[in-house]
Amino acid sequence: MKPKEKKPEIVFRVINKETGGACGSYSRAYCDEFDFTLPEEATAANVHDIFKDKTKYKIAKYRVIYELIDDDVDGK
Repeated sequence: MKPKEKKPEIVFRVINKETGGACGSYSRAYCDEFDFTLPEEATAANVHDIFKDKTKYKIAKYRVIYELIDDDVDGK
């Protein structure tokens, strides 16, 4: 997904089991990408196949929710 695209309702992220943090994958087309549309896409995001190592990484499934907090932050 390109950075300015609205995310789909469900996304998948590669998670480092040791740190619990999400792992991004860099590409010139997408910059640093953390959210993927399919688990297979997340696993294959690194050209060196490091995300396929199930002892170090797992794929987590997230629901993306957009919550409106203020519909006019510049208005008075």
